[in-house]
Amino acid sequence: MPAWTIISPRERDYGHPMRMKIFRIMKTVYRMLDPPNEPSAITEVGHIATLGYAAVLQEKPEPPIISSVVIHFRLFTESVTRFALLFHDMQIEDKVHDVRIPVPGELAPDMMDIYDFVFARSQKLLISSRDSDYWAECDLARRVSKQLHVQKYCERLLRQEGDGAVDIAGLRPDISRCPICDSNLIHCNSCQVASCESHVCRGFSDPPFARCVRHKMEVLCFPCLQGQGSKRELEKCPGCNSWCCARDISSCTGHPLSIPYMPRVFSSKFIAPGLITAYTESTRTHPPKRGSCMECKLPGWRSCRNKLCWSHSICPECTSGGQTCMCGEVWACDLCAEHDPSVFIRCPRCRRLFCYSCCYIDDCLMCNSSDLCHDCAEEVSDTDDKELEEMPAKLVASCGSCEVKMCDLCESYLAVSCAVCSSRLCIPCVRDAECSCDRVLCDGCVADHGCGLCSQRHRSDDNDGS
Repeated sequence: MPAWTIISPRERDYGHPMRMKIFRIMKTVYRMLDPPNEPSAITEVGHIATLGYAAVLQEKPEPPIISSVVIHFRLFTESVTRFALLFHDMQIEDKVHDVRIPVPGELAPDMMDIYDFVFARSQKLLISSRDSDYWAECDLARRVSKQLHVQKYCERLLRQEGDGAVDIAGLRPDISRCPICDSNLIHCNSCQVASCESHVCRGFSDPPFARCVRHKMEVLCFPCLQGQGSKRELEKCPGCNSWCCARDISSCTGHPLSIPYMPRVFSSKFIAPGLITAYTESTRTHPPKRGSCMECKLPGWRSCRNKLCWSHSICPECTSGGQTCMCGEVWACDLCAEHDPSVFIRCPRCRRLFCYSCCYIDDCLMCNSSDLCHDCAEEVSDTDDKELEEMPAKLVASCGSCEVKMCDLCESYLAVSCAVCSSRLCIPCVRDAECSCDRVLCDGCVADHGCGLCSQRHRSDDNDGS
């Protein structure tokens, strides 16, 4: 008897088209006969379900006769079958208590679809049921199911012919396009049920499929979507009301609680050691909360400037305490603003926060120490320095090439002078300014230098920028 494991927590899901239908049957069986072990969602099962059938081969070209179809259910911790669904007897067998009960009517539609699939599958070449070939079997199963659902789609259109809505003569045996309007047929990625993609066509599914607005190949029918539980592959954006892939929907993971104090390292852009670990291990104010798609922005939702923040998107509940730069261009959550010096500069006197591109404060590129903000620079007196927790940087020079500011210490010990005009260059510009004659030149002097290689390089740079 050919048999395949359709559901198992031990094996990777390769998208067998009968997976969701068998899950719905399994859920009903356990709800009736073993409620404590009823699975909640297809993504959270601790069960194993196998589909098997027996067939009597006929002389060609007659198709085989299906003599039995059985689905076996058990917990993955059990070694033997607990329940068996017997298609030909329309009964559920409890192997433990040795009893049989009739199949409830609600399972009949899914059982019919599974039986039709088994019959169509039995006419194909058999593929080994070894684990290494499971992907190939699922691929064949999807193709068989897809073709089967196209046939059922055409049958549905023919049943509508009675009201004159469908012209039988117009039906064509094309498996990829609608026989009525010639639009593309779309298929549920899980069970392969078919629908016309045109909303005005009579072949359009009712209810409509959930289809990602950005990734048109991501399609699910509503029964399969609902069976995925809380880990659905498609979600509806509350902003534009469109279906989107769940990976494209923003999510707030909840503000971390009880983050220990981690002092900032003066004159450093390095994040406080252990902060990322503290974010990961901390309890949260709420479980993950869905936001909007990439095209929408919900009121009150924000994104922290720190790329290593505890959440890529932050809901209104968790944005309180966040900090905005004086220029109004950069916002960071309260934790990143406090603990991550790569986001903001802090004025040594007033302790206000400024972004690194802000025009209200200057800092040294090489050591990251900051001067006083412009407001404090106007107010401070010579005696105020003794009261400061952190001494402000003394910015004494600008790089002759990129014009960034340098403090007195970095200018003295780290900067290099241009060989022609003696202007001071920061370390990044020095790396780019060395020529074959081992001299260092600022951008303004490269064109006038006597080295032919440097002149050629300068002219090449100009041409590239033109």
